[in-house]
Amino acid sequence: MNRKLVIAGTAGAILIAAGMGAFIYGDTVGASAGAEEASGAPQGPPPATVAVAKAVQRQLAPRSETPGSVVSTRDSLVSAATSGKIEWVAEVGAEVEEGDVIARIETADAELTRDNSAAEVARLRARLEYLDSLYKRYVGLGEEAGESEATLDEMRANRDEAREAMTQAEVALRRAQINLARTEVEAPFAGRVVSQESQIGEFANPGTELVRLVDTRRLEVTARTPAGLARNIAAGDMIRVTNGAETAQAAVRAVVPVGDALSRLLELRLELPETDWYIGSAVRVSLPAAAARTVTAVPRDALVLRADRISVYVIDADNNAKRVDVELGAAEGDFIEVIGDINPGDSVVIRGGERLRDGQAVTISTLSGEPSV
Repeated sequence: MNRKLVIAGTAGAILIAAGMGAFIYGDTVGASAGAEEASGAPQGPPPATVAVAKAVQRQLAPRSETPGSVVSTRDSLVSAATSGKIEWVAEVGAEVEEGDVIARIETADAELTRDNSAAEVARLRARLEYLDSLYKRYVGLGEEAGESEATLDEMRANRDEAREAMTQAEVALRRAQINLARTEVEAPFAGRVVSQESQIGEFANPGTELVRLVDTRRLEVTARTPAGLARNIAAGDMIRVTNGAETAQAAVRAVVPVGDALSRLLELRLELPETDWYIGSAVRVSLPAAAARTVTAVPRDALVLRADRISVYVIDADNNAKRVDVELGAAEGDFIEVIGDINPGDSVVIRGGERLRDGQAVTISTLSGEPSV
């Protein structure tokens, strides 16, 4: 009996202690909540640090990409202009300036021809001087010489014939001198030797290809486009060209207005600025698919891409981020057209927008930059 009383007393004491603890805890929690309400503690996430730029008004056109290739403005198979055995050819990869020697042809035959022509000129000059002197002498003697008019006419004709023969010989001498000079084949422009088309020891005739020389400094892009796209392009337009890793702005040099009979494509020629792009490398050319129009555009970095939407965060006057869902339009360079509740001049987030919430307060970074319009 006494044991049951002890157990019952102990259980009662435990229940009393538990009730007092619950009362004290509830009072403490209530006091804490009241203190928070009294202090006006901020609710929601803290301000996020972002970088911003301005939405702008621009002339943009929808774009269509077409493949192209980098080519040289000058790519020549340099040939021999005289005959003879090839003595030397520039090495593949050699960089040369305009006028540098890129091949040599044996000079023996050219020298002999020159010397023979020079001797012929000297012989005919001596004959011309003799005939001219003889004619003048007889003319000076007059009737005392006893020569008829027919004889004098013949002497004059012989002298004039000798003069014409000497003129022809002088032409042959100049040709021989030119052929001798052509035994040293000079680069017609600065560039690199790409291949040796003939080898040392082979015999060259006029027209024999010796080396392929390519100008690696003046480059162009060649691309083909349907006539419908070509109507939106004019000489002087700046076109965006990318080789995958780098992007350049190339000026349209020419739209060749002759289409291929099968493909119906026109050729474009674009002048590349100074680049280290390789000749023959593939590029993508961004062509306007329609006439440009005035649109509201933002930097591409302002786009927040999600599976179900594309958004831009606009900063209001209270430095709160407002999410605006948009549709995309034409793009050019770093800017893209946005269709939605965005106006030119609005500040849009370009860094830090990935974790923003609609309505969240922001702090604008001092490193914010506004891409040039």
